[in-house]
Amino acid sequence: MGGANSKKKSSRTTGTKGESKISTLLEPYIKQGESLTALNLDNKQIGAEGARALSENTTWTNLTTLNLCRNSLDAEGAKVICKNTTWANLTTLDFSFNGIGAIGVTAISDSTWANLTTLNLSKTEMGDEGAIALSKNSTWTKLTTLDLSNNSIGAEGVRALSKSTTWTNLTTLDLSRNEINSEAARALSENITWKNLTTLDLSWNPIRAEGASALGKNTTWTNLTKLVLSNIYISAEGVRALCENTTWTNLTTLNLSFNEIDNEGASGIGKNTSWVKLTTLNLTSNHIGSEGATAISKNTAWANLTTLVLSQNKIEDEGAVALSTNTTWTSLKTINLSGNSLSEKGKSAVSSKWPQASL
Repeated sequence: MGGANSKKKSSRTTGTKGESKISTLLEPYIKQGESLTALNLDNKQIGAEGARALSENTTWTNLTTLNLCRNSLDAEGAKVICKNTTWANLTTLDFSFNGIGAIGVTAISDSTWANLTTLNLSKTEMGDEGAIALSKNSTWTKLTTLDLSNNSIGAEGVRALSKSTTWTNLTTLDLSRNEINSEAARALSENITWKNLTTLDLSWNPIRAEGASALGKNTTWTNLTKLVLSNIYISAEGVRALCENTTWTNLTTLNLSFNEIDNEGASGIGKNTSWVKLTTLNLTSNHIGSEGATAISKNTAWANLTTLVLSQNKIEDEGAVALSTNTTWTSLKTINLSGNSLSEKGKSAVSSKWPQASL
């Protein structure tokens, strides 16, 4: 009997200590009342107790930014927090690195926070089910930035997201490190709602050549300025299709690093004529040799290019010399050829034209 009572007492003490810790953490913010506009609880490990405390708040009526990243929150914690109806002015919400799953994401999608402009749900274990739940949201008409990276989202989830008609003001979408294959990429390319999209990150997904070709056929994202396709397993075929796109005329940054473009793909890149506003091109680690570098050097469209990264390839002196003869890139300031097979001849040709070159 005594042992049992001792255990109960210990349990109550632990709970009290947990509540006390949360109360101490939130006390300075609670005192601010209506004047509080931003609450940063990143990595405070608030857990279930903190979730309940937040949900019961009725004084932060002017709260616009809430950061709950890395707080050991689960689905139930997310559901509890989303019951709060006081934060009508909330515009920025970060739930990243919490295992809230599809159930927690569904609760967020069903929340009353209609003024959200920025939502970070990276690494929340949502999967396709969570992505589908998000796609059904009909209130976030002001949403501009959405981070869904690292969530095991596949074709089914992407297909649902791409068909959403609510987020007409979306400008930035991060879908990196998911399970987006060629089928999912094709569904994404058919999106007709995100006409204001400026930044798209699809890196570290198994998109491959077929998926890249599908993306290249997109005609909606006319305002796209930054496209990140690092490590998506594309070869020359996929790159050629991308480079034939004539819709992304506002593109300024293109990252194709860590793929399998090789000389043939580099030739396709060099022939591009539509990306006249391109300022940054990253082709790190793509099996590009001197032949490919020479093909790129013949490009005459990128008059605004300021940064060219060709590190960790197979370029030899011939390719380096060819690059140095380009007369179009008058704005180029940064060129990176480190990790290639250059002798002093190649290095001298490049550094004489671009003194700050990384070799």
